[in-house]
Amino acid sequence: MKKTLFALGTAALALLATPAAAQYYYLPGSVNGNPGGLNSDSEYPVGGGLATSWTTISAAPAASPAWSTVQTLPFAFNFNGSPVTQYKVSTSGVLTFDANAATAPSYTKAALPNAGIPDNSVCIWGLASTGTNDLIVNKTFGTAPNRQHWVMFSSFGIPNNTCWTYWAMVMEESTNKIYVVDQRNSCTGATFAIGIQVNSTTAYSVNGSPNVAAQAGTDATPGDNKYYEFIPGTQPSNNLIANSLNVADYLVLNQAPFTIAASYLNGGANAVTSATVNYKVNNGATVSGAASGVNLAPAATGTLTHPTAWTPSATGTYTLKFWTSNPNGQTDPAPQNDTVTKQVVVVSNIAARRPIIEVFSSSTCAPCAPANATFKTLMDAQPAGDYNYIKYQMSWPGTGDPYYTAEAGSKRTLYGVNSVPNAQIDGGWNGHAGQITQNILNGFKSKPSFMNLSGYYTIDAAAQKVDMNIDITPLVTTTKSLSLQVAIYEKSTTQNVKSNGETVFYKVMKKMVPDANGTTLTNLTENVLQSKPLSYTFNGAYTLPANASAPVNHATAHTVEDFTDLGVMVWIQDMTTKEIYQSANLTASGVGLGEETTHAVRVTPNPANQTAVVSFGEHTSGSVRVVNALGQTVYAAALNGENALTLPVADWTNGLYVVEFTNGAERTTQRFQVAH
Repeated sequence: MKKTLFALGTAALALLATPAAAQYYYLPGSVNGNPGGLNSDSEYPVGGGLATSWTTISAAPAASPAWSTVQTLPFAFNFNGSPVTQYKVSTSGVLTFDANAATAPSYTKAALPNAGIPDNSVCIWGLASTGTNDLIVNKTFGTAPNRQHWVMFSSFGIPNNTCWTYWAMVMEESTNKIYVVDQRNSCTGATFAIGIQVNSTTAYSVNGSPNVAAQAGTDATPGDNKYYEFIPGTQPSNNLIANSLNVADYLVLNQAPFTIAASYLNGGANAVTSATVNYKVNNGATVSGAASGVNLAPAATGTLTHPTAWTPSATGTYTLKFWTSNPNGQTDPAPQNDTVTKQVVVVSNIAARRPIIEVFSSSTCAPCAPANATFKTLMDAQPAGDYNYIKYQMSWPGTGDPYYTAEAGSKRTLYGVNSVPNAQIDGGWNGHAGQITQNILNGFKSKPSFMNLSGYYTIDAAAQKVDMNIDITPLVTTTKSLSLQVAIYEKSTTQNVKSNGETVFYKVMKKMVPDANGTTLTNLTENVLQSKPLSYTFNGAYTLPANASAPVNHATAHTVEDFTDLGVMVWIQDMTTKEIYQSANLTASGVGLGEETTHAVRVTPNPANQTAVVSFGEHTSGSVRVVNALGQTVYAAALNGENALTLPVADWTNGLYVVEFTNGAERTTQRFQVAH
């Protein structure tokens, strides 16, 4: 009898017609990423970023389907209840444990089971090795007894198409699970037959096969990966599987109480209509209650909300533990997957977030011209200071942009960018630069920040020198190691014109200070200011590289067209997760490092909370203004016989301010901090 396993909907569980006879059951991965998180490698072809620890087992494009060499599994593994030790892989997307299989499956996919597929096979049928970069590679991750053996189709194609797509098959030690991972895709409309074929009459297929659509985007990191999980054995009737705790990383104390909820996958064969939800804080007393409105279909993912909200007693770091029990009033047979924990920080203040958009572009990229025009129109419409952006010119297509730099290449590698135009927003959005919408921007702007970041810079054009002073005030104490990223950019350039029709290029990155790794920030303590004085001198004379294959050597030359047209962009980033916490476009308004004098202006107290008194020594006349970190004037007055003023800072935003006092030809400045 033909046995085919089908999923019920794109996110639904595949069930056999006769579950008692099932050798596998199937669950969709309900969160982005790779199964188990063991593989964090970028998804690039060998020579373009893929770690050299991967082993190539099939390298040449194959006009007709062909098998790889026979490979040996690095650990004991059972397929369909029987031990297997070897496998080989076809260029058409089939892995078989039958090392003696003869003809490789066709490039034309079909429904499973299929006589063209060998017994004991795993299928991503519909792939095709048609290009010179099409590789099949393997690698083992983890340590015994919890290893994973990955077989990846790197930069593969599909029949009659020049696009690329990345998929993997994963065998897991001890559990004998098999995962099919959808990693990366540029193929519009690409579909596949995905599943396990035991023999010509028995297969376990993802619903929609042979037309399962790729879901991953172009991100070369695991961040947008999707996977399908094939589990040996009989599916339990009631089984809730925890995904994530839906509580923000940072909570503001005066916004309590906080709802405690978590995302769950129904891994059982029955719909779940009731469950007990529980949480505890810092290993305190358990708070239990009945989740309301529960109706979770098999393989569906949903949110379970605890009926009792949480009110923390004070600011600080808390560990929250959330778990379920008694799904449908029954004992959960796998309680080990019911629990999710998370560390959250409760703070007293938040800062307005200024998202940063990092744009990857090139003057040889035809689609970049309209994308950049659309993007600039969107950014010009934003209120001043609400958003920041910077551009990295890339080394492709063709000869690339002559203003490409090695540091721009490092940024490309950091994010796994492999196409232009591209944009990254706060390290958490990856997409086409011309397709950013106001709603997307608003989503990032609405996220609170827990860093105040500001500063000033001055330019000595004759010396080709930029001096910077950057002030960081964390609103939380954190032990995270973060990076202060500093980019000197040119506000507009014209000499890098190439083939795409653009004649002016905006906010082009010229130099990262000190380099693309930035400056490491440690010992970040709540409301404790850290100042970072930095300086960079451009070497040599202006040069215009012929193309991106020989980028500027900063040790001997530079590509700055006009030193009076430079700006400085700074941001704080977690270089591991890539998340950006805050950004600032530094101010150059005649108030900056090297110009500050303190003999005639004094601010007390500093930092200030409710009021700040500014004294001017013997001066009793002159004009006074106060500017914020964005260069905006927030206070202006004139001295009329007095030598001191009181500033009403109670309603001012936390951060750095500068008092500028002008008396005839004399100008004096002093910085001070507002910290409520």
